[in-house]
Amino acid sequence: MRVFDGHCDTAFELWRRNEALANNTCHIDLGKITQFEAYAQVFAFCSMAGTSLATRQLLKEPLEVLRQNVQKFDQHIAFAETAIQISSLHEKKKAAALLSLEGAELIDCSIERLPALRADGFRICTLTWNADNMLAGCHLGNEGLSAKGADFVRMAQKLGIYIDVSHLGERAFWNLAEITQKPILASHSNCRSLCNHSRNLTDDQLSLIAQTGGTVGLNLYVPFLGENADFSTLRRHLEHMLRLCGEDHVALGGDLDGCDVLPKGFIHVGNYVDFYDYLSSCGYGAALLDKIFYQNLLELF
Repeated sequence: MRVFDGHCDTAFELWRRNEALANNTCHIDLGKITQFEAYAQVFAFCSMAGTSLATRQLLKEPLEVLRQNVQKFDQHIAFAETAIQISSLHEKKKAAALLSLEGAELIDCSIERLPALRADGFRICTLTWNADNMLAGCHLGNEGLSAKGADFVRMAQKLGIYIDVSHLGERAFWNLAEITQKPILASHSNCRSLCNHSRNLTDDQLSLIAQTGGTVGLNLYVPFLGENADFSTLRRHLEHMLRLCGEDHVALGGDLDGCDVLPKGFIHVGNYVDFYDYLSSCGYGAALLDKIFYQNLLELF
């Protein structure tokens, strides 16, 4: 089986725990992913707005740690930015690492800094994390997309950076929908109609993302799934996404190493094998599973 996961916080955890990508106490390490035929991972760098941590502790130092690890273990993993590069790495039996900015505060919400961000290899950016900023309102409130936020979106999309709406407020989401020229990504969100949490997406939002050609990534965090979540809970969210978005617009966005409560049956990234087998036993065909677990995100890039 092939896996492409659209969101993890492993880079920050490697920095915080002073551990290596090859073997660690995180949800993701190179040892755990060797069982996959192919593996791609989007590594997010989170602003953690409202904390006392400085940008260097949230972006610069964790990014340098990730780069050092990728360089050290380059026989197993390398950075990629496009589907062609990802596929090339997989032909060489290497994992692919992609970069995402989770909260534009990490670049001071600066439009002028977007070209440098893209030059550093970043392909995804959320406007907010869990606090409003000068660009947009987050999921906890009702602020919309500001004029500067609209300009930020236009420049990011022009540069080839996808806008990720997983932490965006609903009003800001619909403001974005009015101006977007590119597919919208919700890298790690679930279905609000099944679990009423502000981080989850309404049915209308799910449908709109598919209409733009984007993808929605299934999140493994239990508070976004429902109480006593297990594989069957994940399947209910997945099937709801499939009904609203279609089989070409649903993917994985586990939020591994960014969530402390996983559903029953999940301990680390290796358990994607068990979830895959469970879905197969429920009647999901190999072609559909490959789309969800890998192909849909690959085609976005």
